[in-house]
Amino acid sequence: MTAVLLVPAGHAAAQPEQLPVVYSVPAFVAAALNAKAPFDPPGGNDWSCVPTAEHPQPVVLVHGVLGNGAGWPAMSPLLHNNGYCVFSVTYGVYPWQSGALAGTGGLAPISHSSKELRDFVARVLAATGAEKVDLLAWSEGTLVAARYLLADGGAEVVDQVFNLAPIYAGTNVADPIVNAAYGLGIQDSVFAELRTTCQGCVDMLPVSDNIHELQAAGVYAPEVQYTNLLTRADTEVVPYTNGYREAPNATNIVLQDVCPVNLAGHNAISVDPTVAALMLNTFSPGTVAEIPCAPSPTPYI
Repeated sequence: MTAVLLVPAGHAAAQPEQLPVVYSVPAFVAAALNAKAPFDPPGGNDWSCVPTAEHPQPVVLVHGVLGNGAGWPAMSPLLHNNGYCVFSVTYGVYPWQSGALAGTGGLAPISHSSKELRDFVARVLAATGAEKVDLLAWSEGTLVAARYLLADGGAEVVDQVFNLAPIYAGTNVADPIVNAAYGLGIQDSVFAELRTTCQGCVDMLPVSDNIHELQAAGVYAPEVQYTNLLTRADTEVVPYTNGYREAPNATNIVLQDVCPVNLAGHNAISVDPTVAALMLNTFSPGTVAEIPCAPSPTPYI
């Protein structure tokens, strides 16, 4: 499905070139797999972009595990079309990876990736002259963003973050493997092997030091506004409520409470019209007058 969401009538500012907004899981997969460095998404990473008075804060996109900055076929052009300066980081790439994994992000330790996000945001601020940015983080990217905001100075330069499928308490999706490893007493060797290929994957497990440290730190930076978008159809953050956490500066949205027939899963929410509208209205209330609601073409994906 392809659509372009225009800025509503009444906004007098000159409109940017309108790009196709592709609401499609296959398009997301193709974008992530076929992209080459520097992994720029459509409408994003224009380092000459000047923020407008209407949207003074650039939006930085933070991908998930096995992704890269190019894998935003819907959110990046949509934000661009609505007048935002959009930038997309690629983090967590192991430099020795080759073949199909060359340029694949989200593999390195989250503690390392959060510093890459810190440096990228600093570059965005320097290029645009903005004082702060907003973040759109997804999956593992929500943990990278959370650590950046709490431990690497992000709270000073980030106004708000919209999280897709956050993983604050980790995911139990790998419990059969983890439980078997502990039962056999070989957990240390299993985790050591995983670290050479995807330490970021280990860092998403509830037993990881990363999750324990995040929980001990309180998850949220009090200066930042958080919006968490969860879906009951998530088969990768298990249970999906591991991304739910209440706080005075946090809003939690369950997709099916907004649109009961929409069963978009962990990946599909990044290319979903309902989610996209909720994101736009979070960054700039009133942008979308009516939130669209329809069944996802790729439920539980």
